[in-house]
Amino acid sequence: MPKKGLAPIIIILIISLLAAGGVTGYILIKNKTPNQEATNSNPTTTTTPALTTALCNKIKNQDAKDRCYARVAITNQDLSLCNKIKDQKSKDKCYIDVAVAKRDLSICNKFKNRDYKYACYADVAEAKRDSSICGKIKNQGDKDWCYTRVVRTNQDLSLCDKIKDQKSKDKCYIDVAVAKRDLSICDKIKDQGEKDWCYQNIAATKQDLSICNRIENQLNKDWCYAGVAITNQDLSLCNKIKDQKSKDKCYIDVAEAKQDLSICDQIENQMDKAFKDDCYIRVATAKKDLSACNKIENQERKKECYADVAVDKGGLFMLCNKFKTQADKDECYKNIALVKQDPSICDKFENQMDKDWCYEEVAPIKQDQSICEKIKDRVTKNWCYENVAVAKQDLSICDKFENQADKDDCYKNIALAKKDPSICDKIKDQKIKDSCFINIIAPLPL
Repeated sequence: MPKKGLAPIIIILIISLLAAGGVTGYILIKNKTPNQEATNSNPTTTTTPALTTALCNKIKNQDAKDRCYARVAITNQDLSLCNKIKDQKSKDKCYIDVAVAKRDLSICNKFKNRDYKYACYADVAEAKRDSSICGKIKNQGDKDWCYTRVVRTNQDLSLCDKIKDQKSKDKCYIDVAVAKRDLSICDKIKDQGEKDWCYQNIAATKQDLSICNRIENQLNKDWCYAGVAITNQDLSLCNKIKDQKSKDKCYIDVAEAKQDLSICDQIENQMDKAFKDDCYIRVATAKKDLSACNKIENQERKKECYADVAVDKGGLFMLCNKFKTQADKDECYKNIALVKQDPSICDKFENQMDKDWCYEEVAPIKQDQSICEKIKDRVTKNWCYENVAVAKQDLSICDKFENQADKDDCYKNIALAKKDPSICDKIKDQKIKDSCFINIIAPLPL
């Protein structure tokens, strides 16, 4: 399917609508590229499949099969299943992950490779919140890392003192100081930059401006003032900031927090008017005040402001009339079609390609495949049918595809949406089938 070339206004508008609850169930595979996965948020169909090696055995690709065995091993806390993995590094990682899942240090002792053994010790120590395990590590660097990880789980300051590397020790102090909001711990830090960062974090959380005065670096001190100013919505604190850009950013954040457009007018940066425009757009959006957008000089930013505010205010047609070019107006009307779930608005387009894209986006929202019939371009029409099939989780729509690749892709995306590996069995192409199974059983982390 041709790339749609969506302007930023469409993305902004749709995201705003979704956040405001204006469109529900819009879970289709937008702007999809080959092998990109679809998702579905339907709570009635997202059951987790029973993980067994029988599912893994259906996968032909060895890397995917190894991932599958690892996931089953971890889920079932069954170390023996790791032995089915062919790739040695993947097998070793499987051992470590099962050790963590079982909180079983004895599994770590099976490693002959010291690096893997120590990594396993650190993972299990963190999982069990047990610093005594770190003492088994001989290498000081690995031992320090182990203590650091355990500290993050239990905020035990005494463990920081066991760390030999000063940089690691300083970072450990920061973690505990911020977690406990304890200023005295910051004083233990040797590196001044890290100490400043510690003060800054606690000043923001405690809303205590006096803490900022402990900071030596002026830029760090400015950031500290800004953090307290924003938290307290106190513009006067921004004036303590020496750096002009930091001061302007402080004004913007306070203006948005207070929804006070007059604060934007006080921004003094004449070299970069984007600061003032950014302030206007953020306040306009916060206040849902369309008239505030008129103060913005940059036309693209002004359109962005109109889009953000008009969606929440419901002034969509008024928004379209503010755009000068027909292309911008057309994109605006297409978004109204999405908001109102009204395909008749798509009929207003003169350009057939734009009309097709409009139908293709409205159809899945309404879960109405008859709208796809209005599309002239065959590829776009197929995407429309597939998007509706995924939105409805209706396999019968996939069955209507003549091209097997389209049919397989449709099956896969419904299988992923429903998290149902049994649907993957309908796929003919082995690569797509493997991808279907593995993305349900052991998807890669985002």
